[in-house]
Amino acid sequence: MKKRTYFFLSFLLLAILSSALITLEVLFREEPILDRWTAPAVQGIDQTFWFFVFRWLTELGSGTFLTPFTIAAALFLLLYSRDWLASLMLASGTLLGYRVNHWIKLAVERERPRLFSEAEGVGYSFPSGHAMVSLIAYGLFIYFLLKYIKSQKATLFLNICGIFLILLIGLSRYVIRVHYLTDVLGGYAFGFIFVSIWIGFYTILQRLIKPKYRRLRL
Repeated sequence: MKKRTYFFLSFLLLAILSSALITLEVLFREEPILDRWTAPAVQGIDQTFWFFVFRWLTELGSGTFLTPFTIAAALFLLLYSRDWLASLMLASGTLLGYRVNHWIKLAVERERPRLFSEAEGVGYSFPSGHAMVSLIAYGLFIYFLLKYIKSQKATLFLNICGIFLILLIGLSRYVIRVHYLTDVLGGYAFGFIFVSIWIGFYTILQRLIKPKYRRLRL
């Protein structure tokens, strides 16, 4: 196996273990140790400069922003790559990601540290939908786009920007205190697992329809 495959499988295993451990901590501890240590760091940050910075950064992971972004990204991918399957998988993956996040929240039923409806800070808390679905939407878009970009510099630039953006969106939920840090980490873990499964599903579908796939590409 290639080093790249080992690297990916190591991250997937880490995500699976992390999601399981964090979920158990949230379910069976009144206050997970990590939240006890980190919650005080963002108390009293309201109305400061950094609060307003992260308050607007969090919008990049909101449903209001991600829905039109995903539609535009899917259309762009279709026109740029002519890969109708990748475009379809991007749109359907993001939509299903929202549903999976909702189902996990209903199963865990964790209350938020506080409610903040203007920043979609309502409903159950674990895992963070912004962290999870942002990783799915931006992650899938970058993955499919990079299949058709040959420049190593462009590949590196997109990967760095994508990772940085996803991390900032998740961090924003913790900073404005609509999620605990474990909610954000759990969102990342579940999001990475989802993306891994969805890419695997895409690869299987691509192989199954390979005789017709090239003819169906626009």
